[in-house]
Amino acid sequence: MNRWIVSLALLCATSVWSAPEWVRGEVTKIAPEKAQVTLKHEAIKSMGMEGMTMPYKVRDAAQLKGFKPGDAVRFTVQMQGDQMVIEALEHAK
Repeated sequence: MNRWIVSLALLCATSVWSAPEWVRGEVTKIAPEKAQVTLKHEAIKSMGMEGMTMPYKVRDAAQLKGFKPGDAVRFTVQMQGDQMVIEALEHAK
């Protein structure tokens, strides 16, 4: 029983402390009034998603400042409730 609890604790800690997956994409549309950006992106392996183009909410509309359609970007995304929200967005290097 104790081994099972330790294993479960380690699994939870690993998922909490693991680095976010950075995904590459391209901005296709920006809607700051909705705190939303549409990205054409590669597969998001950690979420089992294929590459596609779709809109995402951002944590804060201020994150969209300095971006325009056509910009190459990289981003991290997390589930918040039933919605995928971009946590970090930056120009690709």
